[in-house]
Amino acid sequence: MAPLVENRGNRAIRLEDTGRLSSRGKGIALTFIAIGLLTFVLPIIKFDPPVHSQQYWSVLDITLGLQTELRTETPLAILLFVPFGLVYVTLLVATVAVLLLPYRKALLWISLAGLFLLYPFRGSFGGIRLGAFLQSSGHSGSLTTVWVLLGIAMLALAAVAWTDTTT
Repeated sequence: MAPLVENRGNRAIRLEDTGRLSSRGKGIALTFIAIGLLTFVLPIIKFDPPVHSQQYWSVLDITLGLQTELRTETPLAILLFVPFGLVYVTLLVATVAVLLLPYRKALLWISLAGLFLLYPFRGSFGGIRLGAFLQSSGHSGSLTTVWVLLGIAMLALAAVAWTDTTT
């Protein structure tokens, strides 16, 4: 990265950009990561008509229902069936990166990977599995809200990584 120049009075001081996130950038990144992870537990998926007399479900509720339906014992096996499961793993990796390895390039690549996993909304494993599960039961749930919130969180992480400087 090119050195930054700051004018203080009559002297120009050259500042080297270290590529690390500033403390402000870390705080903003962790805020958007928390927003993304909250979509896992908040009941924001609406089912019409209600399923089991419950209209709003969280991704966690759906995951636990799928786990009992599929009778899998390992939580890692259910990861392929969870809507946006790999995106949630990406958010956890971003949390570790911000806390332990706070480099902007690392966060940028992680957020771009998360955006790539979000891009094929209809083609991701979670979307296909949940769609097949819901069609077989005759109920419909909208994942659009979850997709939009995860997209905003990933775009914000990319923006923080792209624009944050340690000056």
